Amino acid sequence: MYDARQIKRKSVLLFALSVLTYTAEAQQGENTPTVAPNAGINDFSAGEARIRAGIVLLGMLHDTLAQVQDNNSAEVAVASVMRLSRELQTWGQGFAALPPLDEETQSAYEKRYLPIINKLNERIQLQADRIAAAEYYGSKNLPASLVKLVNSVQ
Repeated sequence: MYDARQIKRKSVLLFALSVLTYTAEAQQGENTPTVAPNAGINDFSAGEARIRAGIVLLGMLHDTLAQVQDNNSAEVAVASVMRLSRELQTWGQGFAALPPLDEETQSAYEKRYLPIINKLNERIQLQADRIAAAEYYGSKNLPASLVKLVNSVQ
């Protein structure tokens, strides 16, 4: 059986590391925390917009896991997890085309977005622990899709 803690910790850590790696290399609802709700997408740089898009994907992962309550919903979640796996992989690859960040911008992004990412990580971890404690509600496909998710963002 898969250990959900390892799966979620890896994926959550990889997400946070992706954001930090981008900023370092560039140096160049109630269920999901919001990010500056009154700001339009055009108000952000390409790098900041990409970070925000990643936060949205992480929120979608949380929401998908939160909806798992029985075998049927576990099986339904598999398609979402697989889609998010592909989207997160594409999202991570998109950082390569972005211009470098100056040190001040990098620091501002870290201060602004890491608390949000950490909060989502905590919530995802709670959902992953709950699902693992329920032994994935009997689903064989859900843990396999979570492993695929982790592998796709490595």
